[in-house]
Amino acid sequence: MSKTIFSVVDIETTGSSQSNDTNRIIQFSCTFIQNAKIIGSFNSFINPEINIPTEITKLTGISNQTVVNAPTFAEVANKIYELLEGTIFVAHNVNFDFPFLNLEFQRVNHKELHNKAIDTVTLSQLLLPTEPSYKLTDLSKSLNIVHEHPHSSSSDALATAKILIILLHQLDNLPKKTIKQILDINPSLPMNTLDLFKYVYSNKKNEDNPKMINIKDLKIRKIKYKSSSSFEELKYPNNKRKKEKMFKGIVEFNETENKLMNSIYGNYHSQNDSTNTIIETSGDFNYDFSYLFPLSYLLTNNQKIVVAADKEFLSNSSIVQQVNKLNKIIPNDVRSLIVRSVSDYIDIDKFSDSLKVKSNSKNTQFLKCKILIWLTFTKTGDIRELKLDKDNNQNYFLNVVSDEQNHGYYIKKLSNDFKNANVVLVSHEYLLSNYSDLSEDNPYLVIKDARKLNKHALDEYRVDFKFSDNKIISNHLTNLLYQSHNRNVYDIFTKSKKHYSLIKKIENLFTKNCTQIEELQDEFLYYFYSKSKLEKIVDGFILKPDTEKLEEFIKSKKSLFNLISRNNQIILDIADDLKRSINHFTGQDKAILYAFFDQINEFSKFIENNVYRLFKLMSYNQERTFAFVTNDDKDINNGRFIGGFIRNTNILSNGLYQKFKNIVFMDSSIYSSKRSQYFYDELELNRSNTRMIKFEDELDLSDSVNLILDESLQIPMKVNKLMKYNNGNSFILTNSKKRSKDILKSLRDTDVYDENVILIQDFIGNNDKIVKKIVNDSKNIIIGNNELMDLICQKGKKIDNLVIDSFPLNEFDDVYLQAQYDLINSQHGNPNDGLSIPLSILSIKDAIKDVIKTSNRKALIYFRDKEVIDGPYGNNLIDLLPNHIKPEYLEKRKIIEKFKKN
Repeated sequence: MSKTIFSVVDIETTGSSQSNDTNRIIQFSCTFIQNAKIIGSFNSFINPEINIPTEITKLTGISNQTVVNAPTFAEVANKIYELLEGTIFVAHNVNFDFPFLNLEFQRVNHKELHNKAIDTVTLSQLLLPTEPSYKLTDLSKSLNIVHEHPHSSSSDALATAKILIILLHQLDNLPKKTIKQILDINPSLPMNTLDLFKYVYSNKKNEDNPKMINIKDLKIRKIKYKSSSSFEELKYPNNKRKKEKMFKGIVEFNETENKLMNSIYGNYHSQNDSTNTIIETSGDFNYDFSYLFPLSYLLTNNQKIVVAADKEFLSNSSIVQQVNKLNKIIPNDVRSLIVRSVSDYIDIDKFSDSLKVKSNSKNTQFLKCKILIWLTFTKTGDIRELKLDKDNNQNYFLNVVSDEQNHGYYIKKLSNDFKNANVVLVSHEYLLSNYSDLSEDNPYLVIKDARKLNKHALDEYRVDFKFSDNKIISNHLTNLLYQSHNRNVYDIFTKSKKHYSLIKKIENLFTKNCTQIEELQDEFLYYFYSKSKLEKIVDGFILKPDTEKLEEFIKSKKSLFNLISRNNQIILDIADDLKRSINHFTGQDKAILYAFFDQINEFSKFIENNVYRLFKLMSYNQERTFAFVTNDDKDINNGRFIGGFIRNTNILSNGLYQKFKNIVFMDSSIYSSKRSQYFYDELELNRSNTRMIKFEDELDLSDSVNLILDESLQIPMKVNKLMKYNNGNSFILTNSKKRSKDILKSLRDTDVYDENVILIQDFIGNNDKIVKKIVNDSKNIIIGNNELMDLICQKGKKIDNLVIDSFPLNEFDDVYLQAQYDLINSQHGNPNDGLSIPLSILSIKDAIKDVIKTSNRKALIYFRDKEVIDGPYGNNLIDLLPNHIKPEYLEKRKIIEKFKKN
């Protein structure tokens, strides 16, 4: 490839549509690469001879004035053609740049390009499979490539060229065998992108890489097993001066963090006097290091620190880095490990067999290639490194090749590392499912995001399923039994009467279960569904059946529920029997059987987690709520049945707390009033053996964080009028889908809608999709609830302004939150007794603390709703905020000035 010249092209245009004849190129840039080095570049603005839309000018910085004296495309067409002729055309989304350029050649009657063309987006997705985002700006940042002017084609072309050099290096380092397997799969890649793999393969020698091993005809990164290490007893440095000397050049900390460290060490140093500890965190402190340091002085051989956190935290955990810092300070070798569910690790045997089966899904074929490359460097086998949602139907293949049997290559490595790890990081769900195993050797337990632990504990006591799920899973199973485009399960066992009859028995039993579940659903609708009882909600209708009558109905079907459960267990037993003979089959047949057994497990989980759990819920003496939800068409076949415990009572105390004593609970937003019982109740904690630690921010935020209200407040400023002055990223916080819809309506027909990127929760996709759509270096208006705000903060996106919209303190979209609020207020009617603190107040506090963090402490916070501050809970909210942030009442004109400046 030494003589090959890659022309890396980027264009800016008046619009993205290629079918619209009025769109034109306004800037063309190209960077040339040869022998993995940049050898030249070309850049030119182009006069499109039409008006450049305002939104394009804001995005690119290119105005009509910029191009007024620039050449037209007709004038520069021949120059561009000559530069690109004979090169390999490269672009970040080549299916846009290449055809758009040729359309311009057509328009000016110039001959078109017929170059080979490759796409760096697709190459990045394959060769850099663990990247969280493949946007040019995100990829440049991740790869430490300077990309100073996004949406300027000269800067974009240079950044893409540098990425291409990295990708070519990655491709050149792939084992020849891996490249051959990718070519055998023959994935559908844009234009000539796959030819690059063909070229590298044809010119690559067979080389032995000592870092690779062969397993099941796959090239796998060799992993090293860690050995155990002994811990020597250390004397804890109590005063700040000693710590500063130890930490110098490694960790910076302050007096408050010193107090926190000493508090944690002092609490656990004397086991007889130690208690549970609640710590309210803020953005100023390094809390991970603040608990790891003192607890490391208490560790003995084989003892662990177990840290449980929300799933999102696991993907961005700083604990590994903090442990590395810790090891530079103390003589003991502290080892960290992230542990996930067994099903999150790939089974190499199953994956190898799957390669022998041609899939009709382009997504699956592409995913196979991505995994082949990932296996050449992963040290864990953790599928979630690929940053793909395993629950997404498009990524169903990930479930098929996961290690459900707990015996694979990576599981053995995980088991070894777990024995020798001192700091183990797990999700809340994993902790709740595996606390007996994790509690061996009397470990210390730290629970981050503590308020979310309650929700995860309640998930085991709630049901949520679509009435269509039953048929969908059934159809998947039937397809595997009878599929005609490939071998099916019956084909595999056609020569074995015994096994064939067992498969037939499985089919009969799951058919019976499907029929019985449908009958159960039909009877529920017969007794409880009525169009006249439906209540309108933003995205459909809701019906709340009487809980006592529902309980009577479910209990009357006891024999049916038991039969469904019994049939399900027989199916699982037969499947286990069949699995014992799976190694006798060829790779293709094994892959089909793996998929079949996986679908059986999916059907079993559906029954256990929804159908049979619903029956078991009726035996608990707990407050419950249930609801049936339909879409706007009132289509009952796609309706959802949800319900279960409103709040937890004795779930944690009878389980997790029996195994772990004296736990550290950490959260950024808890209701920390001395009078409040809410947080203690939520986590089933007793004040008598629980200590709460709350540190104020050491930095005075009063000059940088503005918390403002309209001094008139009789008529709040209209959202569209306020957003007219948005100069950065604004988040409008509301707890109502209806209110979100109203805001969208108010913005839609105004200049605000044209000049900003408008992202509204539940209307344009899930929270992850919204976060991905936040455009850097543009004006964004995001509308949603606290969960979305929390995710934006976790992903490191910047929010400048927080608008707390009309916020009914007693209305919730979530049926459980609504039921919990109603229940608390029915038991504790006095809003000032600290027990009925509305959940909305905690959400507002969460959002305020998040925006302070993500804005680098330069946030503007505006309350539109007078009731939030002046109502019965206003003082509660102010008490929860840092004491140097006070609300400021301003007239509308001054509020607008604040927005203009922020």
